[in-house]
Amino acid sequence: MELFDANGRVVALLVSEDTNLRYMGKVVLIIALTLLGVPGLAQSRDCLRINTVGELTRQAILIARVKVRKVDKANYRGAFSQLADLRPVDVIDGDFTLKSINVLARSSVRCAEDSYTRDDEMLVFLEPEGSLFQTVNFQYGQFPIVNEVVKGWRDKSNQPIDMPYEEVKREIQACINASRKPKPIGEQPPKPQPPKPLEPLSR
Repeated sequence: MELFDANGRVVALLVSEDTNLRYMGKVVLIIALTLLGVPGLAQSRDCLRINTVGELTRQAILIARVKVRKVDKANYRGAFSQLADLRPVDVIDGDFTLKSINVLARSSVRCAEDSYTRDDEMLVFLEPEGSLFQTVNFQYGQFPIVNEVVKGWRDKSNQPIDMPYEEVKREIQACINASRKPKPIGEQPPKPQPPKPLEPLSR
């Protein structure tokens, strides 16, 4: 085939256009997948609400500094895939007689990343799950302790901050005391009054 005759030029043009169309199609597909994926990634990070310190304190029945003694794989009703054995180091609120705490973790809830690693020391907020415990607010209810500093604690704006353990403990105790302090008489709901006797009907 001669390159410069009419048929040759048409064939070359058709091949070039077909190649360009395939290339542009791939580019459009890549861009579309990227745009679809970015909101998904953002949503996966933000789909769990982060509770405030006050909310964690009110919801937990056990607040303690613990050391992770052992972790095992588990299948608890399809909802959790890890069982952690925690040793209480300092119980801030809850059952002070416990010598061992069994906590379910690695929840199947979307975006939950609660898990425990052997020998880690942590501050945890726990709530009941059957005869066991689970972590309040999943990964946002457990805080690593390193060199007496609580990592990722929440400040007054509910933003992560590192704070010495003793300061965190005092803050938690203040929240507990405030929630259990009886309200002043003026702020308490009015007591129900007995119904008034019905007056006899006049004849």
